[in-house]
Amino acid sequence: MAARGPDRISVLLPTYNERDNLPLVVWLLVRTFRDSGIDFEIIIIDDGSPDGTQEVAQQLEKIYGSDKIVMREMISVLFSSGTAYIHGMKHATGNFIVIMDADLSHHVRLYFIKQKEGNFDIVSGTRYKGNGGVYGWDLKRKLI
Repeated sequence: MAARGPDRISVLLPTYNERDNLPLVVWLLVRTFRDSGIDFEIIIIDDGSPDGTQEVAQQLEKIYGSDKIVMREMISVLFSSGTAYIHGMKHATGNFIVIMDADLSHHVRLYFIKQKEGNFDIVSGTRYKGNGGVYGWDLKRKLI
């Protein structure tokens, strides 16, 4: 049996019109991983955002390196987070996969703290436990 190498995390980050959020969420992820000494890659899956999200992703790739930021464009008729995650998994090189939104609705550090606490296979974030919640969302958005 071959010795297992160090862990690597692949973060799958679907985007659509996330030009403003993307630099911050990537910076938070990079800082969290580097502070923890974790090897990582962030796979940005964009669906042809008209707001310039792809250009921002390309700039982030230049800043952090193409081994850390990977842009994988996806054009589909029915783009959803689910189809984006499936597309991203095809490109992931990590032995752990984190799926999350780029909308800053969850603090990235919490996922990794919880996983290490119990060596869990799956860690899920929810807005509806404890003091969580959502503000400013209409009923349709909450149901989705």
